[in-house]
Amino acid sequence: MRLIHITAILDLEMSIYEERSIDLSKEIFGEFYGLALAEKGYAILSHCWGVAENGEKEVSFQEMEQLMIMNEEKRNEIRRRTGYKKIIDTCKQAQKDGLEWVWVDTCCIDKKSSLELSEAINSMYRWYANAKQCYAYIHDTTWDSWLYKDEVGTIHSL
Repeated sequence: MRLIHITAILDLEMSIYEERSIDLSKEIFGEFYGLALAEKGYAILSHCWGVAENGEKEVSFQEMEQLMIMNEEKRNEIRRRTGYKKIIDTCKQAQKDGLEWVWVDTCCIDKKSSLELSEAINSMYRWYANAKQCYAYIHDTTWDSWLYKDEVGTIHSL
């Protein structure tokens, strides 16, 4: 399972915001399997994908993987997307909740690999069940659309 390292992505965001040089030694993704995955406390984002016709666009695995090294114009285009904002907001909330890793389907699955996509589809229920936190982004509500369910089953608004 590929997870986003919260500190790495939020540090990247801060470096861009503060116009500092980007630390290329940090890895945005980590891959964990078996016992290593079982030991990771991670959050997971449940959301509807944005509709391109409505000006929304998600961020792919390939784009996230190249984010640190791509040119500034392309990176800023990605950072303006609603899909990227969901990723960053998820990371911020997970960090507040004391977690180090998050999983977001749009950018943690390499959809160009049919084997990886098939494995993800078959494993997704287990990944949701094993997450320490599950955040739901419901884009078409009229009230605060960031919700999460804690370990005892209480639903909270962010």
